[in-house]
Amino acid sequence: MTSALALTLLLVGPTSTEKGIQWEDEFDRAMEVAQKDGKPVLVDFWAEWCGYCHRLDRTTYADPVVGKMAKNFVAVKVNTEGRRRELEIARQYRIRNLPTILFLSSRGRQVWRVDSFIGPGRFPYVMEKALQTAQRVNVWEEALEQDPDDAGAAFALGQHLWDQECFEESEELLAQAAAHDGDRPAYERRRTRLLLAMLQSVRHRYAEAESLIKEALSLDPTGPDQPKLLFMLGRNYMSWGRQEQGMRTMEAIVREHPQSPIAQKAKETLVILERK
Repeated sequence: MTSALALTLLLVGPTSTEKGIQWEDEFDRAMEVAQKDGKPVLVDFWAEWCGYCHRLDRTTYADPVVGKMAKNFVAVKVNTEGRRRELEIARQYRIRNLPTILFLSSRGRQVWRVDSFIGPGRFPYVMEKALQTAQRVNVWEEALEQDPDDAGAAFALGQHLWDQECFEESEELLAQAAAHDGDRPAYERRRTRLLLAMLQSVRHRYAEAESLIKEALSLDPTGPDQPKLLFMLGRNYMSWGRQEQGMRTMEAIVREHPQSPIAQKAKETLVILERK
């Protein structure tokens, strides 16, 4: 437990008259307030039929500790079966299950996501984690506003959005980083290209993925991520239908990096390929 959260839990006891979360009326208004005040946004996606959504209102959102911590955010509810604008927002943020709670930066990028009911005992910890992450995201966003060619900020924000499974936004930022990262650390440059290659391979753009991985492999100095890059290259070849090249790449991992955990995966892949 961090000191800030411990102090909040201490100050807000069971006899407190502090109310729960105070909600803005509309999403766009909430974003305006967030940008003006420099706060992240807490968005509760709900529907009338969603029993757990109503349970959140009765328990988690009514909790005084949650209400106090929510003052660090701009909070707004979005009815996924409501007005046209609300439906657009639900589509924009890929809301498929209810309840879903999103934490957004003041610029609207996803910071944290909860796709289930969460009780008042755990929610303050989630809120604190989201707040800490939002502060980092804000630093990266501000850096990119000042300098769109800031490869370090683009990489950091792109990797964060990758982890959040916001792949389209992630790809744009990682491509931006790759275009300007000549002076960045080699590991970061390789990671940028690996993530971009994975996106290209999933989209069946195998030649583009191959080019990105080979570029990453050529960067000096080499590092412990070389086996992982080779494994991704081999998998890309196999998805591409180039089985022989895939096998040769897996054999190279086993031969050149026998102590790497990736070598075992390469051996297992070779066994599967030999059985076909």
